[in-house]
Amino acid sequence: MTANSGIQVIYDNAVVRLILDRPKQLNALNDNIRKVIATTLNELMERPDIRLLVLSGNGKSFCSGADLKTTSYPKVEGDWSTRRNRTATWQRVLEQLDRIPQVTIASMQGNVIGGGALMATACDFRVIAEDVVFRIPELALGIPNVWNGTPLLAREVGLPTARDWVMTTRKVKADELKQSGWAQRVAPTTELAATTKTLVDELLAVPPASLAMTRSLTSALGRSASGMALGWADADLQQWAFTEEEYKETVRRYAQNVGDRTV
Repeated sequence: MTANSGIQVIYDNAVVRLILDRPKQLNALNDNIRKVIATTLNELMERPDIRLLVLSGNGKSFCSGADLKTTSYPKVEGDWSTRRNRTATWQRVLEQLDRIPQVTIASMQGNVIGGGALMATACDFRVIAEDVVFRIPELALGIPNVWNGTPLLAREVGLPTARDWVMTTRKVKADELKQSGWAQRVAPTTELAATTKTLVDELLAVPPASLAMTRSLTSALGRSASGMALGWADADLQQWAFTEEEYKETVRRYAQNVGDRTV
């Protein structure tokens, strides 16, 4: 378990659990969380004895996206190349999540917003409570949807649906998430943990080698999907967007609202 980092890492026999643990901030993402996730994913590359990764969040929400008050991109001094590399850190986490040998499950309730929504989209399985509200708000904040997020969404739900969710920035409820195929399982809020456990037990009942090979196969198929190679320029798009007054003013207004942590 990792203390005081905003995330717990718990190894439970063949399962590792990553639990976002900033409930007062609706589990908003910051750089400390990113570092723990990245380190854990690197370790899992060498741990084939761990078969499953389960990502979840404490409290009433799974994840409210990037923490606008602390920023998930601490200012880095240096040249353009250094800043560009730093801006791509979260995108690399999603790429790591796709390449580890473990089957990945996101178990979610409440807000599933922005970067949190994209982390879940990068997982193999998504189990949601009936109270889930999914949103990709980046365009409303004056920035493009980066982290290779739009191709990733298009891979999972198709381009027309991805276009709708990203361009309108609207809230998407559980029934639509299930109908689109984004969520494989939907449970009453009080039964989310039990439904997730059922899925974990089903996967652990599959022989390890055949499950690992199929995980590698589906991961490779996903990376070969149309558009997935386009994320190389996302760091440049984001760096450019951060310099624009339109973005700065939009974020200032957004952060003043009561719902500033639902980004």
